[in-house]
Amino acid sequence: MIRIFINEWKRAVNTSSAIGIIGVMFCICFDSWNDLVSAMQSGSTVWCVYYFTSNSAFGGMCRNYILPVFAALPFAASFCEERNNRVVAYIASREGTQRYGAVKYIVNILIGGLVVAFGTVLLILFLRMRFQMTSDYYETSVESAADLFHKWLAVHSPVRYCMTEAALGFMRGMIWAGASMFVSLYVRDRFVITMFPFLGNYVLIRVSQILSLDADWRLDHILIGRTVIRNSGYTVVAAAIASSILVFLMGVCFTKKLVKGLRNGMFYESK
Repeated sequence: MIRIFINEWKRAVNTSSAIGIIGVMFCICFDSWNDLVSAMQSGSTVWCVYYFTSNSAFGGMCRNYILPVFAALPFAASFCEERNNRVVAYIASREGTQRYGAVKYIVNILIGGLVVAFGTVLLILFLRMRFQMTSDYYETSVESAADLFHKWLAVHSPVRYCMTEAALGFMRGMIWAGASMFVSLYVRDRFVITMFPFLGNYVLIRVSQILSLDADWRLDHILIGRTVIRNSGYTVVAAAIASSILVFLMGVCFTKKLVKGLRNGMFYESK
């Protein structure tokens, strides 16, 4: 099990992982690109790190729709590649079908989560080199620990705020990386698999809006910091529980479908 994990992990940590981290950083930046350029040029103390991260969470297109794609970029299409190369049956027979599917899925969600988490943290640290964490406006307007976008935490504990953003990003990355790999059971095009989070996130948001779901309890809002339940700590715990259940269920379905597909010859078919 450990040997399989190490081999798969070495494959997952590749150039695409680095591209994914950089992509996550730029996604958050692009939602406030004009403001960021202006802030860099003016050097005004009005601008702060929290402004750029919260503004991105406030319905930013790049963070909402494009950022999840970078979670799927490093490893979500690995099963598709092995299937197209017709080596799935060989690897599964050598390593064990269930172990092969489970380890591949676990490595995928971990690298997907880490890409988003590292990208988020590195961006905050990069911006912190140029701007203060919060401005006087946020420090005077913060009211309680239940403020939107974790404002209270950003003002009173910047380190914990950074950790919170990283944790939420990690969970979001896991979910979309796992969803993309699950789709690879049915799709054999790497581009479609990698871009699935873009379409999936759009559909999820539109369905939530049509059904008029309570925004305060929508997992997609929680994972971008747009909703705070009671306080930041409680929010992270609630998000971790919900994300873990969702990721676990997708993993079980992926493994079972993989085992079934190998038994009935589904993955032996030619292109």
